[in-house]
Amino acid sequence: MKRQPLFFHLAVLALFALFFVSCEDSGPYEETTQTYSVSGFDRLDMGSAFRITVRPGTTFAVEARGNRSDVNDLVVAVRNGTLTAQYDNYRRNRRHDMFITITMPTLRAVSFSGASRSTISGFPNVNSLDINLTGASKADVAVTATRLTTSLSGASALTVNGSSGVLIGDVSGASKLNAYDLLTDAAELEVSGASNAQIRVKEALTVTASGASKVRYRGTPRVNSKVSGASSVEQE
Repeated sequence: MKRQPLFFHLAVLALFALFFVSCEDSGPYEETTQTYSVSGFDRLDMGSAFRITVRPGTTFAVEARGNRSDVNDLVVAVRNGTLTAQYDNYRRNRRHDMFITITMPTLRAVSFSGASRSTISGFPNVNSLDINLTGASKADVAVTATRLTTSLSGASALTVNGSSGVLIGDVSGASKLNAYDLLTDAAELEVSGASNAQIRVKEALTVTASGASKVRYRGTPRVNSKVSGASSVEQE
């Protein structure tokens, strides 16, 4: 009667051993570079703590640089005009930094997550650009846009410079928007969850701030603010 429980425990231990073997260490660092023949995209969606550089060009180019085992696990694809990059094997318990460089003619939207770090620069005269950061991601963006829409959550941070006719921002979950170096004609912000927004506005600023959030602005715009929960909206 005691053999059945013993067999069961041995089987469970064997399964755990198999799992830990499959979650293998990536081994010593061996750098490699891989290029990907993809095109026809104007949007980006990726995460996994990637280090991402986005720049303009007349043709499409995507290059990944990192540890060989990580690069071998990387899947890059285009779906409905969106370039995606993700690891195929999520069982590895250690990853080295993955650097992804993207060249593209037009940029309309980015969605970065998973503690990614990104730099976007050199895109002039963009009609509309959407920036979505989640999961403690950080981005530095230089852009000239007619309309800029930002959504930051999960302790993410965006630093943006250049110019924008209209800026619409949703900042939540202890995130931070630094747009002092973005020349904006009009802005509409919703800031919550102990977040922080810094902005420069020329004509009109509409703000909803809640949950101990702070909004600091430069310029002399008309201000329409709704503030609650120990939040504040102040001119610098």
